[in-house]
Amino acid sequence: MAIWFYLYARKDDGIKLQKMKILAITAHYPPYHFGGYELRIKNIMDELSHRGHEILVITSIKDTSSRGTNQAASYEIFRRLHVCLKNESFISRLTLNRASYLFGILLAFTRELFFDLLDIAFVDRQIQNFQPDIIYLGHTFILTRTLMPYFSTCIIPILYDEGGVGLIGSWEERGIWHRFVEEHISRYSIFNAIRPLIVKAVCTASAQRIKPKWDWPIKMEILFNSELNRRNTIARGVPVGQARVIHSGIDIKKFDYCQKNKPGSPLIFIVPGRFEPGKGQIDAVRLLATLREHGIDSNMVLVGEKWSDSFYLEIIKEINDLRLGDWITFLPMITQDKLVDLYHQADICFFPSYFRTGFSRIPLEAMACGCVVISYGNEGSDEIIRDKRNGFLVPPAEYGQITEVVKELIANPNTFTNVLDTARKEVADTYSLPRYVDQIEEFINCEVL
Repeated sequence: MAIWFYLYARKDDGIKLQKMKILAITAHYPPYHFGGYELRIKNIMDELSHRGHEILVITSIKDTSSRGTNQAASYEIFRRLHVCLKNESFISRLTLNRASYLFGILLAFTRELFFDLLDIAFVDRQIQNFQPDIIYLGHTFILTRTLMPYFSTCIIPILYDEGGVGLIGSWEERGIWHRFVEEHISRYSIFNAIRPLIVKAVCTASAQRIKPKWDWPIKMEILFNSELNRRNTIARGVPVGQARVIHSGIDIKKFDYCQKNKPGSPLIFIVPGRFEPGKGQIDAVRLLATLREHGIDSNMVLVGEKWSDSFYLEIIKEINDLRLGDWITFLPMITQDKLVDLYHQADICFFPSYFRTGFSRIPLEAMACGCVVISYGNEGSDEIIRDKRNGFLVPPAEYGQITEVVKELIANPNTFTNVLDTARKEVADTYSLPRYVDQIEEFINCEVL
């Protein structure tokens, strides 16, 4: 495989890195994305492209329900892959009805297999045409489930960038085709007799891209963006080999620092995150009620996309019951530039997530912008927050304890500014996007190639 060198060297360690052709495969690539995982992968590809690597991205078909907030990339992006449909789809509903169950299963099998054939053939053609030096897998779990078995025989180095539970899903949920091949035994003997013929026909029609046996790309290198993700994946029995943890980085030029000498009056809280129960926004409402009961003049901004209507209505009811409507503002999903403005205006970023997966960049963004972070420590935030030094870690729903932290910040402006300054310095020194991509780039060169 032809790999050529370019003039890039880390002055601190003298490592010369190679210019590469990188094929990225990941769903919901920005600007048609849903969350931070997709944005992070684009940040990485943008930076690698800027450094001279040749990038090609294969991603899912544009989802009209997503909201684009990023500009187009400077490299080619093919939006051709299909994603697994949600459980509320028409075909999925057929499988829930006893009378239509078999018909629904047949339709689901046909639909998924048809998309598998299309997508795996497209991926294979792009690999043959592009001739990548490395394949970079991101958010792939919701794509064709034949992808991992296909890559099990691939001789090109593969890197999986895990930002959540995709590896666990790929390991445990193997798709209709491989369940049919390896698990399904029909009560009809004739069906069991013709199954080998069906398997042979499908494998032949796919030019052997779809495999007759589920397998795992055992030589695939894995990169986690938090220790939490690594532990979760190992605990589920997924073979991760000598996986490495590299915490995410952010663009500190975009998330610039706003110096603050003391907390504002009224105190402004920002709570970013999509509206679903695990993100904990209802705790933010209850915290505001506690603060106001203690005589702390506070306002709160809840910003994010509505993923759960029922949870959103629960929050509205809680606000009405506590009579907090005058002090809470709702904003939809916004651009990063507007989010930076909100961080600059706010005094405290409250991060009440209950998710024990992933690695949210929200705390890093707030810390970079000059906003004190108070967190439950979930989504990997306890791996970057040093309590009382660059932020605060508190037990979930301990509103009285959080109120005491807020009182301390108000009473001691030096504590407030010291936490802000320390947080910004540590983000700039340790979690900047260029430093983050430096580590990924070296990992690719030293560990994969």
